[in-house]
Amino acid sequence: MRKRILWVSLLITIVGLLVFSLVSTNIYYANSVEYGKEHLSTFMNFYDRELYPPDETGAERFSAALDGARVTFMALDGDVLADSEKGDVTQNHADREEVIAALKDGRGFAVRKSQTLGENSIYLCQKFDDLLVRVSISASSQWAVFADAVPTLVWFAVADVAVCLLFTWLATGFFLKPVERLTEQAAKTGNTDIKTSYAELKPLADIMSDMNRRIDDKIKKLENDRKLENLILDNMEHGIVIFRDKSDIVLINRTATKLLDYYDGENYIALFYSDEEVSEVISSRENALLYRAFNGRDYALRFNPTEDANVLLITDVTETKRAERSKNDFIANVTHEMNTPLTSISGFAELIKNGLPPEKCAKSADIIIEQSKRLAALIKSIINFSALDNDELPDYEVNLSELLEQATDSFAPAIAEKNIIFSKDIAPDVKIMSRRERLTEVVNNLISNAIRYNRQNGSIFVMLTHEKLLVSDTGIGISEENLPRIFDRFYTVDTSHGGSGGGFGLGLAIVKKLCRRAGWRLNVESRLGEGTSFEIDFSRAGETH
Repeated sequence: MRKRILWVSLLITIVGLLVFSLVSTNIYYANSVEYGKEHLSTFMNFYDRELYPPDETGAERFSAALDGARVTFMALDGDVLADSEKGDVTQNHADREEVIAALKDGRGFAVRKSQTLGENSIYLCQKFDDLLVRVSISASSQWAVFADAVPTLVWFAVADVAVCLLFTWLATGFFLKPVERLTEQAAKTGNTDIKTSYAELKPLADIMSDMNRRIDDKIKKLENDRKLENLILDNMEHGIVIFRDKSDIVLINRTATKLLDYYDGENYIALFYSDEEVSEVISSRENALLYRAFNGRDYALRFNPTEDANVLLITDVTETKRAERSKNDFIANVTHEMNTPLTSISGFAELIKNGLPPEKCAKSADIIIEQSKRLAALIKSIINFSALDNDELPDYEVNLSELLEQATDSFAPAIAEKNIIFSKDIAPDVKIMSRRERLTEVVNNLISNAIRYNRQNGSIFVMLTHEKLLVSDTGIGISEENLPRIFDRFYTVDTSHGGSGGGFGLGLAIVKKLCRRAGWRLNVESRLGEGTSFEIDFSRAGETH
C-alpha cells in the first residue's frame, strides 16, 4: 500500500509540475505578446508620411527609426508598395488577418508566422487615408518559450520529486501504523474469510463487509424503486403534484414542473397564490375541476384531497377543446349550408305547386336544381373526407400537367365572374405517383379556395414544376391567429355565414390528409388582407407548415 501511495504521489507531482510549467509558459507568452502589441502601438505613433513616404527609402528609414522593426507600406487593396525587408513585394496582402482588421476597424493586430520571412511575428496594421502601414517584430512561439525553460524545469523537477518522495515516505509510515493497530483490534470480533488486496486493512474489511453488504442491498433496492417511480412519473403525459399545503410540496413530476414553473429548493408554486379560485379550492379541501391555459395550451386541473395530502392532476385538453370548437363550427356551418338550399328548394317547390306562371317555372326549376347540386356537393365532401381513412387502392402514374390544365379550364366561369386575373406557369409532362381522383381533389380544393376567398378584380397564379405545385392568390388572407387551424376539419376562416366564402371547412382538411398520406410536404404562407400561397413539395416528406 505504501508503494502505491508513493507512486500516486510521484505521478501527481510530475503532472502538477507539467501543468504548472505549461500554464506559466502560456502566461509568459501572453504577456510577451501584449508587450509586443504595446511596443508596436508606440512605434505607430511615430509615423509621419512626410518623413517616411510610402516607398522603399521611406520603409527603410522608418524601420531604422524603430530599431529595425519590419515596415511594410500597402495600398488599400492589399498590394505591397514597399517593404523594409525587401521581401516579395508582388504579393497581395489583402487576405492577411491584420490587414482585414485594419480595413474594417482602422487598426488590426495579428500574431502569426510570416509567409514572406518564415518566422513568427507580431503585426500591427493601421489605415491612413489611402494607405496601410504595417509594422512587425519577431516573436517567439509558445513552444520556443517552453523549450527555453526546459533545463530549468528539469532541475526543479528533480528537486521537487526528491522532496515529495521523502515527505510521502515519512507521512505514510506515520499514518499507516495507527490503522494497522486499529485493524488488529477490530479483527478480534470480525470474520476473517473475506479477502482484500491490502494486507493492513484485511481484518477491518472482514468486520465491515457483512454490514456493508446488507446496507448496499437495501440502498440498491431503494434506488431501484426510486428510479422506477421517477421513470413512471416523469414519462406521464399528465402533470402530478402532491402537496400538504401551499408551501409544502411533497412530490411533483417533470410535466407539472415545466407547466407550473416550479424550481427545486423553493417549495413554491405561484399558481397556488396568484389564482384566487385555485387558492380557494385548496383551502376548502374539496374535489374540484378547473380549466387553465399554460403556454398557449388548455389544461384541466383536478384537485383530489386525501386524508394526509392533496393530489393535483393536470391534463392537456387542448385537442379536446379544439375538437369541440371544430365540431361546433362544423355544425353551425353545415346547418347553414344545408338550410340555405333546402329553404330555396322548399320555397320554389311551394311556388310551383301553388300555380307559378309557366314562364317563371323554368327559372324556379333551375334554382331548385342548382341548390340541390350545392347540397349534394356538401354531402359528397363529407363522404370523401370520411372515405380517405379506408382508401387502400394502389397508386399509379398521373400526368399532373394535363390534369391541372383541365382543372383550371373548368374554373373559367367562376374566375370570369369575379374578373380575376388568372396566370399560370405549368411545366409539361409532370408525372406524379398517386391517383387521378386524389390529385383532382387537391387541385380543385386549392384553386376553388383561391377563387372563393379572392377579392373582385384580384389575381391568381398557378405554377407547376417537377418538384412543386404553387397556388397563390391576392385574397383576404389569413391572420396569424387562424393560420394554425385552417387545416382542421370543418374549420373555416369566415364563420359568419354571411360573406361570400360559402366553404364547408373540409377542402383544406382533405388536401392536408392526402398530402400526408402521399408523403408530400404542404406549406402555407399568408398575410391578412394581402393574400395566401399554398405550396406542395412532391420531393420532400414532412409536416404541414
